[in-house]
Amino acid sequence: MALTDTRATEITTANKQDFREAMSRASKRDHPGFEQHLADDVTFVNPMAGTTDRAGFHNFHEALWQGLPDINYRVDRVIAEGGTVVGECTVTGTHRGELAGVPATNKPIEVPIAFVVDYENGKAKRWVSYLDTATLLRQIGAMK
Repeated sequence: MALTDTRATEITTANKQDFREAMSRASKRDHPGFEQHLADDVTFVNPMAGTTDRAGFHNFHEALWQGLPDINYRVDRVIAEGGTVVGECTVTGTHRGELAGVPATNKPIEVPIAFVVDYENGKAKRWVSYLDTATLLRQIGAMK
């Protein structure tokens, strides 16, 4: 293996570990800890939030974490190639606060979600979330 191959493998491994650590911080609703994993100019893309910047990412999490104060991101699988990490997760929690304009229902949620994260210099530069929002809305009673 060439020296550059070893370095690329190290970077890929570090990015996968960084993703897992970021998800652990998100499960603890730790904004400062989670945001340490983000580039200052990160772009966040989410079907509920649209495309936004670091401040919008923070605001999205603030609202999500208020709506699901016991949220947990279980990392089921992480795949990486180059500077891109794909994380397959299961998000669980209890709808105890307003979420997507829906008042608390105290209903449990469980939603599969995939994240595609592009890293640059060890920080998430672009973070894209793919989730079935219809399933989430059905689970909290906002949609039949």
